Amino acid sequence: MAMMVGLGRSCGAAGAERKDGERPSRQGTGNDVPLSRVLPPAPCARVMDSGFRSRPHGSPLPGTAKPQRGLPAWSLAGLLLALCGTPTNSFEVTVEGTSSEVGYGGTVLLNCSSSCPEAGAPGGLETSLSKEWVGRGPGWLSIRLHNITEPLSDIFCYFSCFGERKMATFRVLAYDFPQPRLVISNPNTSCNEPVAIECSSAPSWPPGLKLQLRRGRRPPQPWAEGPLLLELVAGEEDDGAEFTCDAQLSVGNETLQKSSATATLHVTCGPRMDDGSCPPSQNWTEGQDETLRCSARGNPSPSLECTKNGEPFPSGVPQPVTRAHAGTYQCRATNPLGTAVRNVTVWVHYHDPDVVLLVLLPAVVVAALIAGGVGYRIYYHKKKIREYQLQKRQRQLEMEQRRTVGCSEETAALNGSAQEAQP
Repeated sequence: MAMMVGLGRSCGAAGAERKDGERPSRQGTGNDVPLSRVLPPAPCARVMDSGFRSRPHGSPLPGTAKPQRGLPAWSLAGLLLALCGTPTNSFEVTVEGTSSEVGYGGTVLLNCSSSCPEAGAPGGLETSLSKEWVGRGPGWLSIRLHNITEPLSDIFCYFSCFGERKMATFRVLAYDFPQPRLVISNPNTSCNEPVAIECSSAPSWPPGLKLQLRRGRRPPQPWAEGPLLLELVAGEEDDGAEFTCDAQLSVGNETLQKSSATATLHVTCGPRMDDGSCPPSQNWTEGQDETLRCSARGNPSPSLECTKNGEPFPSGVPQPVTRAHAGTYQCRATNPLGTAVRNVTVWVHYHDPDVVLLVLLPAVVVAALIAGGVGYRIYYHKKKIREYQLQKRQRQLEMEQRRTVGCSEETAALNGSAQEAQP
């Protein structure tokens, strides 16, 4: 009778009590339910009226053989189906699971349901995994998948509704992806001590897990099969370095990644001073501002104190220089890991103005006298030479004048004698 009720409602109209998509109820499907409540009025109502409403129970229809008592209800449903035709209601199939990703060998509970209005619509589930039926009912079924070891599995849930079959797929991703581990051999170490950093992981399923070791913001190492090992000698610059171990696993078409917790390396160092931080010899100039250049390194940062003849002298602070600053300074750096001591010699360059004057002034005077004497002698010598040359020239001119006068007189005398001799 249940099948007849479902079929009667599927071809129904206004008289149907159940809405489309509701699951049929097992209640109200007995022989005591009037057919007028579960069968629609038209076009099937005429058949129902002629066969069931107008005749008393057990009376045969005209022209038909008397039906046998105890005729099964499904024969009436078949008759109605032949008269009314097959319904064409649409329906959906859905499948849900507790998780789509499980660990290797894990378990998943699946529920598959359908909105088909056909009572007792057949359905099932197809999978290669080990399964256990949990329960089923009209339009739904539930199974449990256990011992899942395949990396990727597709489970198919299907229902047939009035001859139409629909299917829904649920994909389960099963893997064993262990958490990567990062171990620092000595996370709290001292300077110049060896340190090993190891990046490792347990075996994965499927195989092929790769690791990568990262240090802070530096470029990471390439992906490789583990374990990975980094060895270094701790230095002051390594203090506070952060390391991380990354892992990646390919499962089907997907690549999964995990990272370890970040581990930090702590390095402590005693005080250190060298020629660069504290030069052993420094030259200063008197009258200028100079600084005692000395500093110390270490972790924790050391305290530094410099003294001269037991008296404190500040380092790194400009001071006006005098000759008294020349000498040897002792600088001491201290932190909880020890003490470092370094001596610094300061040379002061100066110029004494009194000595300079006493030395330079006589030299300048003597040089001036010498230069003046030499200059005067040269001038006097040149002057004498000019005077001599001038006197010599004057004598030469006088002699030439005398010669000219004598010649003139002789000429005149000769001319006079010649005139007298003429008649």
